[in-house]
Amino acid sequence: MKLITQEQPATLTPEGAERRVLSYGGALMAVEFRFPAGVHAPIHSHPHEQIGYLVSGELELLMEQAGEMTTTLLRAGASYYVPPNVRHGVVTRAPCVLLDCFTPMREEFV
Repeated sequence: MKLITQEQPATLTPEGAERRVLSYGGALMAVEFRFPAGVHAPIHSHPHEQIGYLVSGELELLMEQAGEMTTTLLRAGASYYVPPNVRHGVVTRAPCVLLDCFTPMREEFV
């Protein structure tokens, strides 16, 4: 298991979010994302299962379902699940803090 404290520097993503790996071990990883308002994170997919919790802010979650892209408005306290290989992305309406958990862990984040 690897525990990383807040003192670890965040990684800046191409769309302007700060990504900080909080902890990981075995096949599980917890990651914090901090987004400014107005970010359009690109539609993407990955082989990992993802569960997220919106700590603060407001965003639109875009996710492909039955071959169509759907949009769901999420506010602080909302959670979501993204199955493996499903295309998804976000548009932030306000500054946001997200807590995402991935399994298996995102090797490219460490």
